[in-house]
Amino acid sequence: GDAELSLFNLSGQRVATLISGLREAGSYTLHWDGRDDAGRDLASGMYFYRLAAGDQVATQKLMLLR
Repeated sequence: GDAELSLFNLSGQRVATLISGLREAGSYTLHWDGRDDAGRDLASGMYFYRLAAGDQVATQKLMLLR
């Protein structure tokens, strides 16, 4: 089904969309380079990621350390 994994800063602004679109059910591993959607390095700090798949949504904290 449809899945989206997005990253937000503490102001609630979406800074990166890491996954968007149809995905088969299963386990996945994602390697992220620490850049935003424009290709800029994000600063060290706290972010939130939001994973939405079907009718399920999960939001968690993420600490980026450079």
